[in-house]
Amino acid sequence: MASLVLMAIAAAWIAGAPVPARDPGVEGSPRAGESSPGQPAIASEWTVPPDPTSGPKASAVLPPCQTPTATRCDPSGLSGPAGPNEFAACIGSGSALIGASPIDIGDLSLIQPMGLMIGGHVTPIDHGYFYIKGSTEAPPRRAGVRSPFAGVITAVSRTTRQGGIDGAFDDYAVTIEATCTFRARFSNMTGFTGGLQAAVGDLPPGRSATPDYHVVEGELIGFTGLPTAYGIDVWIEDDDATLTGFVNADQYTQAEPWKLHMVDLFTYTKEPLRSQLLALNMREALPAFGKIDHDIDGRLVGSWFRQGSGGYGGLQHGGEGYWVGHLSIVPDGNDPSQTIVSLGDFEGQAQQFAVIGNTPDPATVSPGTGPIRYELGQIVNYRGDTGEPWDHRSFIPHIRTRAGDWEVGTVLLEMTGPRRLRMEVFPGLGAADVPGFGPDALIYER
Repeated sequence: MASLVLMAIAAAWIAGAPVPARDPGVEGSPRAGESSPGQPAIASEWTVPPDPTSGPKASAVLPPCQTPTATRCDPSGLSGPAGPNEFAACIGSGSALIGASPIDIGDLSLIQPMGLMIGGHVTPIDHGYFYIKGSTEAPPRRAGVRSPFAGVITAVSRTTRQGGIDGAFDDYAVTIEATCTFRARFSNMTGFTGGLQAAVGDLPPGRSATPDYHVVEGELIGFTGLPTAYGIDVWIEDDDATLTGFVNADQYTQAEPWKLHMVDLFTYTKEPLRSQLLALNMREALPAFGKIDHDIDGRLVGSWFRQGSGGYGGLQHGGEGYWVGHLSIVPDGNDPSQTIVSLGDFEGQAQQFAVIGNTPDPATVSPGTGPIRYELGQIVNYRGDTGEPWDHRSFIPHIRTRAGDWEVGTVLLEMTGPRRLRMEVFPGLGAADVPGFGPDALIYER
């Protein structure tokens, strides 16, 4: 599910609305014109059919995956666990260290971590965001995108999307493999440049390519900015690291094979770059690049999926609306002290809310707890030491999250088994006005 979050955040930036970073229409990142809390998600994700003509490196068919966690590729030829592939263009195994910022420090406005939720990104987003300075100026500024380490660019793609500020826009993406088991992926680029552009050539819309281009640390490979986005989506993947906080991990990997191998960018970054990037990172809690796996077996906290909705991948197999059956009750990505309820369908659209009163802690709720009521408020971000509201345009230290002062509804929840949940939403009602479950109650499971 490609990243569509930067636009949602952008729209919120311009409107001054409280917004976490994410992708519109997929669980990931925000872009101009994409969904933000309380706004509908952008509808289309893959919009332009492949061009019937192509260069020698472009293909309307996805290239074969080189590792089980590689993306934008065909995994049908893979077998066995994640790990090196003898036919891959990548080299060796093991992790690497990031020595160059994907966006130059002087061009970088702020970093948003993994684990945020917005619009159709109902479960915690599996990548972070590097936002650039001057993205909302007139005319908007662009910024260069650099390779964070030496390696091989094994895959690139160009997707034409609808719904941006000026209508259709191109979204270029790259996979950079330091080794066959450690990689970075970027999306929301406006195009390629330099040696990479020469290796790829003219990539038609809707196409991917496998340039197998050897890149050096810090090499300029492209640009980001409007009309595509306000910065780039950033994934850091280590096949030798596996997240353990998913109760039913298989349903995630069936849809997104890389999901269990997302790691903390800062842990793999050299000094002094690590400290320079941390100084622009919105999240103060550890892990600094965020957390996406919050499930505790037998407890309410984490992500749930409506019975019969197809689990994480949905019945649409990752297409528009796959998130409708999703429900997450997890810590906020920026401020884990605040519980967020993220609903795939609240009055017909995906929305996120902060729990008013912030109790009970979902990590303490079990089948023996009985029914609980969470009053839902709009998400408010502010500076913790001064109370200053966040303008969603620039970095502030000590960001905190709370619920707005009035409730937009109540959600009634009851764990009826270790991996079974009954849920009903009551828009416009306070907790005291909700007597109990009615005919619209739904069953969720893991």
